[in-house]
Amino acid sequence: WRTGLEEWGQSGERIQKLRDSAEVAIYTPASTAGRQITVLKSFDAPNAQVLNDPEAFRERIMSAVSGLLALLQIDADPISSREHILLSTIFDGFWRSHQNIDMGALIRSIQTPAFNKVGFLDLESFYPQNERFKLAMTLNNLLASPSFAAWLEGEPLDIQKLMYTPGGKPRIAVISIAHLSDQERMFFVTILLNEMLSWMRSQTGTSSLRALLY
Repeated sequence: WRTGLEEWGQSGERIQKLRDSAEVAIYTPASTAGRQITVLKSFDAPNAQVLNDPEAFRERIMSAVSGLLALLQIDADPISSREHILLSTIFDGFWRSHQNIDMGALIRSIQTPAFNKVGFLDLESFYPQNERFKLAMTLNNLLASPSFAAWLEGEPLDIQKLMYTPGGKPRIAVISIAHLSDQERMFFVTILLNEMLSWMRSQTGTSSLRALLY
């Protein structure tokens, strides 16, 4: 190992300097192999920078809904899918009111939304109640599954906490998703990138490198 590292110009002293300068944390969503992290406890309302940027706000809603539907294995187009349009309208209403969305509230809102029209159509014509109930049941059954319980465990996803310890020391956060299914990976990465984008938009300008996402 020492020979190989030295061939890359990495000495033991340089590696020790890295170890002393930054904490390394390995996260494993839906698994206890590493530090647990969850994105399912709530869909928090975006910060003011995102809420005041119409394009960023639309992107945040579209990504969150697309990731959730991918987890449910529903192939949904943002323009034509009733599922996507219904959930996007629900997210829009909650977030414009500065309300976070927990999974219970989302399931109840699918069954009984806080609006009675979608576009120019009344809600029942656009998406009848019995069909909305099936969507709510699909989401509820997924969350109630014993095999899915691990998704609810762990610390909430927070970009600032991924990058720094509580004491302010820089952190190298490695998130392993090798154990997840394709749908679960897509869901997690979608939410992770959403949170990263919101964090970026909340930062002041700088001429130096502040973070690296790979």
